[in-house]
Amino acid sequence: MRVLLAHPGIQHALRLARELERTGLLGEFWTGLALAEHGLAAGLVTRLRRLPRVKGLSNRIVRGVPAEKLYRVPGNEIRALLRLRRGGDALRILHERNARFQDSIPGDRLDSHDAVIAFDTSAWRLAARTHALAKPFYLDRTIAHPAAFARIEADLHRRYPDWCPAPEPRPDYLVAAEAEEHRLAQRIVVGGSFARDTLVAAGIPANKVLVNPYGVDWARFAASPASGRAGRPFRFLFLGSHLARKGLPVLLDAWRALGPRRGDAELWLAGHCGERERALIPELPGLKLLGLVPHADVPALLGQADVFVLPSFFEGFGLVLLEALAAGVPFISTPHTGAVDLPTDPVLGRLVPAGSTDALVAAFEQALANPPDRAAVRSAVKAIEPQFSWEAYGDRWAALLRAT
Repeated sequence: MRVLLAHPGIQHALRLARELERTGLLGEFWTGLALAEHGLAAGLVTRLRRLPRVKGLSNRIVRGVPAEKLYRVPGNEIRALLRLRRGGDALRILHERNARFQDSIPGDRLDSHDAVIAFDTSAWRLAARTHALAKPFYLDRTIAHPAAFARIEADLHRRYPDWCPAPEPRPDYLVAAEAEEHRLAQRIVVGGSFARDTLVAAGIPANKVLVNPYGVDWARFAASPASGRAGRPFRFLFLGSHLARKGLPVLLDAWRALGPRRGDAELWLAGHCGERERALIPELPGLKLLGLVPHADVPALLGQADVFVLPSFFEGFGLVLLEALAAGVPFISTPHTGAVDLPTDPVLGRLVPAGSTDALVAAFEQALANPPDRAAVRSAVKAIEPQFSWEAYGDRWAALLRAT
């Protein structure tokens, strides 16, 4: 069996390609701007990954996939990135990028494969072309259903209008594209049960949606040295895009209540931060902005943290939760992330209601009163490592593909 995998950007598609190759299923991996693992460009980017203009490129190295199976459409991706930088309608720009990317895959390449996997909002044309060839099409949906987000977005605008402008109706062209993807997919694969439940609530048959949790390189993150707490403040870490849907305004409200009276604690914010969001982040005691961190440096960053915080309103999974646990760092998160699928073990972490500032402050205070034991966390995660490994993720994909 030969599978064609297509994604115009990155996300976890690079790891899925690697797992399909490991299980003997990958025929070709089509993507946008990506670097072959053993190429000169990848080596240069790895060495210079901490430079501001290079940080993002280090996340585009495709590992574990032979160069002859990697097909790239870089011009399309670069053009879209430049347009986004100049401003404009981001949804329209990405939709047009996604349409061109799908059209760039020749029909004979689709016909030479037994199945196609593509990703949400970038697969409606591929789905139709694959269906016309009487081949199975699988949709990897990386986030929950947009109808659920529309309700959350309206509430976010009411509570945090500066962070979340008045929501506009989702463009008809995007609604139609996603509906076509859902209709034509033989199966829709999501990372967590929160995403699955939103799809089912939107009318997609439950037996069409499969939860396949993401994995983590347990050994890589566990090997990262951890800094001791002696002589330094207790550190809470957020890692992700600084957006309202990620819970940033709730997190900042919680720190306003806690930070000024806790000189022994810090809140580190790492990840992409747009100009508008940066202007909304106040100067608060103990608050530190780290900016974008290359994924290769995430284990070392987690090694300097005591508790990881992801107070998100809307996720597909939240892979960084697993990365934190692998590094021995417990989490504070919400049921709207992959945390809801993890064991309810207080050693591993704590769930708080999405949007509750008081509950978040209480969780912070509990962590400060009872500092977590990194060794205990690493011991507790041994029970979930087999289920939440990339190999298990790939094996579940392989079983699904071979069964059909």
